[in-house]
Amino acid sequence: MKLKFTILICLFQITMLFAQDKNVISGKVLDEFGNPIVFAHVSINNSTLGVVSNVKGWYELKNIKSGTYEIKVSSIGFVPKKQIIKLSDGQKKELHFSLKSDLEALNSVVITALSEKSKIERSANAVAVIDTKEAKLKTADLGEVIAQIQGVSVRRSGGLGSKIKFSLNGLTGNQIRFFLDDIPLRFNGYTFGIATVPVNLIDRVEIYKGVVPIQFGADALGGAVNLISPKIIEGFSGTASYQIGSFDSHRTAVYIKSLNKNTGVFFKGGGFYDYSKNNYKVDVEVPDEDGKLSQVTVPRFHDAYKGYGTDFTMGVKNKRWAKEISLKGFYTNYTKEIQHNNLMTGIPYGEVMSYRKSLGTILTYKKNIGQNIALSSNWGYNYSERQFTDTSNCVYNWFGECIFKKTVFGEISSQLVSSNGATNEFTWNNNLFARINLSWELNEQNSIKVTLAPTNVRQTGDNRFVNSYDPLNAHRNLFSWVNGIEYNIEGLEGTLKNSVFIKTYFQKVKSKSFIPPNNKQVLTETKTNNFGYGNGFNYRFTEQFSTKLTYEYATRLPQPDELFGDGQFTLSNLELEPESSHNANLEFSLASKNNFLSSSWLVHTNVFLRKIKNHILFVPSADRTNIYRNVFEATSIGVEIAGNWTAANEQLKFAVNSTYQNFYNNSNEGLFEAFYGDRIPNTPYFFANGVVDYFLKNVFIKNDKLSFFGNTRYVHQFFRSWESAGIASFKKEIPSQQLHNVGVTYNRTVQKIKYALTVEVKNLTNEKNFDFYGVQKPNRAFYIKLITQF
Repeated sequence: MKLKFTILICLFQITMLFAQDKNVISGKVLDEFGNPIVFAHVSINNSTLGVVSNVKGWYELKNIKSGTYEIKVSSIGFVPKKQIIKLSDGQKKELHFSLKSDLEALNSVVITALSEKSKIERSANAVAVIDTKEAKLKTADLGEVIAQIQGVSVRRSGGLGSKIKFSLNGLTGNQIRFFLDDIPLRFNGYTFGIATVPVNLIDRVEIYKGVVPIQFGADALGGAVNLISPKIIEGFSGTASYQIGSFDSHRTAVYIKSLNKNTGVFFKGGGFYDYSKNNYKVDVEVPDEDGKLSQVTVPRFHDAYKGYGTDFTMGVKNKRWAKEISLKGFYTNYTKEIQHNNLMTGIPYGEVMSYRKSLGTILTYKKNIGQNIALSSNWGYNYSERQFTDTSNCVYNWFGECIFKKTVFGEISSQLVSSNGATNEFTWNNNLFARINLSWELNEQNSIKVTLAPTNVRQTGDNRFVNSYDPLNAHRNLFSWVNGIEYNIEGLEGTLKNSVFIKTYFQKVKSKSFIPPNNKQVLTETKTNNFGYGNGFNYRFTEQFSTKLTYEYATRLPQPDELFGDGQFTLSNLELEPESSHNANLEFSLASKNNFLSSSWLVHTNVFLRKIKNHILFVPSADRTNIYRNVFEATSIGVEIAGNWTAANEQLKFAVNSTYQNFYNNSNEGLFEAFYGDRIPNTPYFFANGVVDYFLKNVFIKNDKLSFFGNTRYVHQFFRSWESAGIASFKKEIPSQQLHNVGVTYNRTVQKIKYALTVEVKNLTNEKNFDFYGVQKPNRAFYIKLITQF
């Protein structure tokens, strides 16, 4: 560890040496909205001295003699600007420029600059970025889009609205944090997971692998996924889409935004509605007349999903007293029929239901304090309600028939084997949170960031059919506070970037319940303090070749569902301890030279290590007795390889990637000692993706576009339980599978409004595919999507 910090200090000192030039004029080149202008040309009139601005809009003119000079700034698409400055011997002065857009120039030229995607990927973070511009036109949900990135596995227990298991380099579930514009996704109302977030409401996806920037105020163990909503621009714009397909599936999304440049007033918002019967066919075993089991293929009869929601944000931007102040409100509502238990074993359910509602508000305030200090803060409240019902006397078979009715002294019974009777359970959560980020640019090469992130969750519940002791009645409180400080340096003219950070974690768990018959109060209270640290290093040897070395000692605090249960299928476990991990990535990227006359390509590799202590593992069981437990140690080590190629005219694109990960139990004591060396169950260890896109222009009319696309995914066989487990039925090997999707999109523009129609076939070869704990997923399906952008 001492060696690491010694190397970092040396890097700081080297960088600072490069920043010590005298006789310097420096500053930023910004547009009228305060955004940096990349590659702006800054020069001294009547001399040969000139430079271009970097990705932050920063420039430096060095080693200038004393005197009076006229500084000229120009950039394609902007009105040039000049300014007189007097410079004394040994003086350093900052001179900032704000350029106005040249509308005539913008109409006649193409502006070339680094995209937001490229800027993020060139940072010192271990991050992959997905631009959803093309994905918005296709029928894939957000989970399917993200699953095409190396290192990522998105699995589910069925069709639309089913339970999602997101895996990043082997780590899964709550070990990965999900955000929408830097705010936890669950506090934005999306309580059914990332796959239910409409693709058309997202501009890009940032996937941070193992090393999580402090800006999120998160205690993630394996990484973070940040969804970025469309940027507010001047004028009125929006998008609307409608998708229909197999299994009576319908998906609708609308999003609008507007900004008045003169007043700074803006609003954005939209809504979505999803529905699917999910009645695809599955292979199951049913008894014949003699009671002998035989395999039949039947449609699922109780697996429908419905979700809808809306959000609206209104505020003011670019004022002297605030860069932005806004208020967001949202509401979501989900209904899900439940067909079977986690393992798809035993009898099916015909009337078990799950409901979720969420509403809340988020206040955002941003302000630039002087030239170099920026404040960004979010304050929010979120209320969520979950309801779980199991109130049927019927016992169903896989044909959807009520084969007989149970009678329990005239009372309503239940379908779940582990239930003691009818269930109508409610769980209520009240959440308060804040995210406060402060950044200070000491100079162009050095900056400091600070994050404060307190969160308080209060949970209680009620089973309406329980008149005696009800565990859901307990009043539970979970308070977490994550803080971080980060120091960033940039040297060698932007080719070297380094980010070092420290995080602190505090959590307090309190549970109060009353036990009959004398209502004795039982109080459980625990506290934990942890810290973490990390470093990200990025060096570009050339414009084409670069490397990253990133590391974090991370801590992940148990979440409410893990500690308190989910009020449905998971029991509480107040004895859970935080899990920690040493996370490391070594990346290399090699790209072709920028040449508009030839094709381009990129090859990327990443070797990763996740060494976990007190790993929190979801331990499945029949019906409602699932639980989270600490596995003493686990290790994930693997490699990702990705490459893409684009033709010179960009008509043809290929992309391929593969991931191998050995995620195994490293515990030589405790509950899971017997499975020492086994791979962690229900986790694929090898998978690969391939994507191809081809388009034609001016097919039917001028400026129209016809695109053909396809993707394939291969997942190697894996076990749903421990490899050395003796129970064959539970161990069950999930077979290797390869799925293919193909589609075609037609685009055209009518009076500045863009239209696109997509037809897509998923699981083209009608392969039988199995995923989350061996649950069968949909067979071949057809979808049509219409989208308009205005």
